[in-house]
Amino acid sequence: MSEAGSADRGGETAAGDDGSRLTALVATWPRRIGVALGGLVGVLVVLYLVGVIGAPAAGLEDRGDWGEVTDERTEIVTTVWIDNPNPIGVSLGNTVTAEYDIVLNDVLLAEGSKSGIEVPKGNSTEQLRTDVRNEHLADWWVAFVRANETVHVDANATLQVNTLFSASHDVHRNRTMLNESTPVIGALSASVNETSGTYTESVSASEVGEDLLGESPLGGSDSVTVGYEVQRGWATWGEVSESETTVRFHLLVHNPGDVPVPASPDGLGVSVDMNDVRTFEAESGDLSAESLGPDAVIAPGETREITYRVTMDNDRVDDWFTSHVREDRGPGTEATAVEAQFQIVFENPATGGQFRFPGESPVGYDCEFQTAILVDGQNSTSTCEPPTVPGN
Repeated sequence: MSEAGSADRGGETAAGDDGSRLTALVATWPRRIGVALGGLVGVLVVLYLVGVIGAPAAGLEDRGDWGEVTDERTEIVTTVWIDNPNPIGVSLGNTVTAEYDIVLNDVLLAEGSKSGIEVPKGNSTEQLRTDVRNEHLADWWVAFVRANETVHVDANATLQVNTLFSASHDVHRNRTMLNESTPVIGALSASVNETSGTYTESVSASEVGEDLLGESPLGGSDSVTVGYEVQRGWATWGEVSESETTVRFHLLVHNPGDVPVPASPDGLGVSVDMNDVRTFEAESGDLSAESLGPDAVIAPGETREITYRVTMDNDRVDDWFTSHVREDRGPGTEATAVEAQFQIVFENPATGGQFRFPGESPVGYDCEFQTAILVDGQNSTSTCEPPTVPGN
C-alpha cells in the first residue's frame, strides 16, 4: 500500500471518531439540560425558602379616584401597590393580571381588568382605569332611596401572579356614609315646611252663601273668617322603581275660620334643582290630594293631613351624578347644592279667589351635601335639615 492511501484512510478514521463523539454528546443534551434545570429549580427553591426571592405581594393603594368626567363618560382610577422582593423585575405578559370593581349599595357601578403588568423590583403602584356603567345608575338610585339615602361603598381588587411561585391577593375595602342624614328628602321637607303659617281673609257675611255658613254661629258679626293654617309640612319617599321616583308631600292643615274650606288643593308648584340639574318638578292645575275626593272639605276647627305626590323620571339621575363628582360643577368634588322651591294653591270658597302658600311667589330652600365615595380625606356632611314629622 502506498503512503498516500494510508494517509487517506487515517483521515477518514479520525473524522469518524469526531462524528461519533459529537453524536454521543448531542445525545446527552436532554439529560444535561434536565439536570441544569433541576439544579436551577432547586436553587430557586432554596432561595425562596431562605427569603432571598419570593412571590410578589399586593394590596389596594387607593380604592379609586375620579378621572376624566364629562357629560359622556365618568372614569374611575383605582391604584394597587405591588411589592416584588425578587432581585429583578417581572414582565410576564398575561401571567400577571389584576381585576377590580366598585360597588355602591350592592349595585356594580364599575369593573375592569388589566393583564401584561410589568412588576419592577421593590415597591411600585399600578393604575387601573374603567368607566362608570351609566346604565346602572338608576338601579343604584333605587337602592340609595330604599336605604334611606345611605351610601355603602365596596371596593375590591385581586392581583394574580402565575410564576414559579404563584400567588393571589384579594383586597376589600368598604365604607358607609350619609347614614345619619337624608339630604334630599330633608331639603324637600324644609321647603314645604316653609309654608307654615296662617292664611286667612275676613269676608262680609253678606257675600258668603248660606250653604257655606250653614249653622255656623256668627254672634251678630257682619264678617266671617275664611282660610287655612298650615301647622307643619314635610316630605317622605314614595314608590321608587327603575324608571320613576315618587315623593310624597305632606301638609298638616287646620281650619281656623268660620266656614268649611276645600281639603284638596287647586294647584301646586314644586321644583328641585341639584347642581342646576332639574330633578323633581310639578305644575298642576288639577292636582288632587291622596285619598281625598275633589269635594272633600276641612270643617271649621278641624285639622287634616293632606298628602300628594310628585314623580321624577330616573333618567335625570345620570346628569345629576355626573355633576356631583365633577370638580367644575357644584360647590366641590362629590358635592351637591340643592335648591328646592314650593308653593301650593287652595280655592277661597267664599270669594272664588285663591289662597297661595306662601304668598305670590314660591318659597325657596337651599342646602348642600357632600359624600366621600372616592375622595380621600373628605367627610360626608349635609347642611340639609332633617324632616320633622308630627308624632316623631
